[in-house]
Amino acid sequence: MKISSKYEKELRKLFELSKKTYIVNFQLRNEELISNFSNISDEEKINIIKEGIKIACQRKNSSEIENLMLSISFFGLCDRFEFIEDYIKLAKEEFHEEHETIASYFQSFHLPQTIDCIYELAISNFEKYRWDDNFALVRKCCFTLGDINTPKAKEKLELLLQSDEEMIREHAMEQLEEM
Repeated sequence: MKISSKYEKELRKLFELSKKTYIVNFQLRNEELISNFSNISDEEKINIIKEGIKIACQRKNSSEIENLMLSISFFGLCDRFEFIEDYIKLAKEEFHEEHETIASYFQSFHLPQTIDCIYELAISNFEKYRWDDNFALVRKCCFTLGDINTPKAKEKLELLLQSDEEMIREHAMEQLEEM
């Protein structure tokens, strides 16, 4: 898929600058990225990033997805509803490493329509997360379901209580006790 000529230049610059992220006082920083896109409206940034997500998904390019998610964060666009469908699609894709970030973004929305996606993410059992005996992704999904706090979210947490994994049951129970 060829990059839309309308966003080709901006998307290339976004990918290049997002690679220059650095950590200051335990926080990710990228003033160069932010300043280079300061005269572009949030709507245009959203369009550029959405185009980038389509392309990165087609290429199954994990580092591009990481750079796009960082850009969403740096531009302060995490809570923009325009990304909901992109987050839902990305949550189902195994090729990238941003599942916890996506669960965090879902947590900020508190949207009941994301409950099924969050639950599916919690039970996804992607190969790359099988080493994690603390089940950090599942824990993040449990927190997200707990924050949504609807009968359906509670139902999904109760389903997680049936897991063979003790740690998953603990994460689900922790949230159910908070509800």
